[in-house]
Amino acid sequence: MMAFSTCTASTDPSPSSSFIAKASKALLIALCFNYSVATAKPFDFDSLNFWSSSPPADIKPTINNVTYSGNPIFPGWYADPDPRIFEGQYWIYPSLSLDYDKQTSFDAFSSPDLVNWTRHARILDFANVTWSTNRAAWAPTVTEKHGVYYMYFSAGDGAGIGVAVSRTGPAGPFIDALDEPLIPDVEMGAEPIDPDVFIDDDGRAYLLWGGWSHGLGAELSWDMISLKAQPVELTPPNYVEAPYMIKRNGTYYYMYSVGGWGDNSYGVEYVTSTTSPLGPFTTAATHILFPDAKIAQGTGSSGVLNIPGTDDWYIVYHRRPLDDTAANDRYVCIDKMEFNPDGSIKRINITNEGAPYTPLVAF
Repeated sequence: MMAFSTCTASTDPSPSSSFIAKASKALLIALCFNYSVATAKPFDFDSLNFWSSSPPADIKPTINNVTYSGNPIFPGWYADPDPRIFEGQYWIYPSLSLDYDKQTSFDAFSSPDLVNWTRHARILDFANVTWSTNRAAWAPTVTEKHGVYYMYFSAGDGAGIGVAVSRTGPAGPFIDALDEPLIPDVEMGAEPIDPDVFIDDDGRAYLLWGGWSHGLGAELSWDMISLKAQPVELTPPNYVEAPYMIKRNGTYYYMYSVGGWGDNSYGVEYVTSTTSPLGPFTTAATHILFPDAKIAQGTGSSGVLNIPGTDDWYIVYHRRPLDDTAANDRYVCIDKMEFNPDGSIKRINITNEGAPYTPLVAF
């Protein structure tokens, strides 16, 4: 497996003694794992026997003198990627794809060009999230408002959706903002998992979430750590989990995963609205992300990147290797997402090459 850059979140000084205790604990954990708390340096996952099996190699192919990200785009078993652009860098916030009891923190990855990635380790540690049950850290989603970064995350396989805050940047450290879940309960049949945060052109922020084949949404308050109104049910056809919202040319695309996450029925569909991020949505769904018998299986749980200043779009998702029956053997990939003249999304062509070298400084 290839090594790649890694760094960890440094602590944020505070007069609060409880915060200092938590920060000290996090620092001790970092030192035990031989991480650097201040600088990026090469890191080899294999030295920790981190994975029970070997993820696919992180290979960066060159095609017509252009270097591509390759798929996977970075090494390791990861899932549920949330792609964002912050501070002149691409960012991806995934889940660790491990047994639930080993999913106790979140990593993030940053890149200036979609090809070269830096790992930021343990940006949120469930040891410091008292209500989390310290397991099943799933599907983080991050946004920025007024210079503060907000992470919404699933915990404990239904313990709730929390919100954590970083005032030091997109790499954290993120600190639990409420000491309790923002979304604590099953509502309208939706398990409180798989959040997605979306900020509309007018600055209004929305949270989408839901498992168990029910999707919900609600507007967030100005403070970003409370709901402005009661949730509404959005559940479109075939919905299972993992919502993600984008907006293009005045149309809202509500994307989500269908099928079973541990098998080859997994895929992505979408519906649209021209009214609001909470609908109403079209009643017919379009399936756009499928497995490929020559490439990979288990394609789903996606997010989307739009290259600033262009109409170039990429879908970021996880998939599993062919002939691999281990449900947690998932890795993060990126492929081109294109639109038809009528605004509908074309079927995704999944590849081994991924995305071309695309530095943000060019836009």
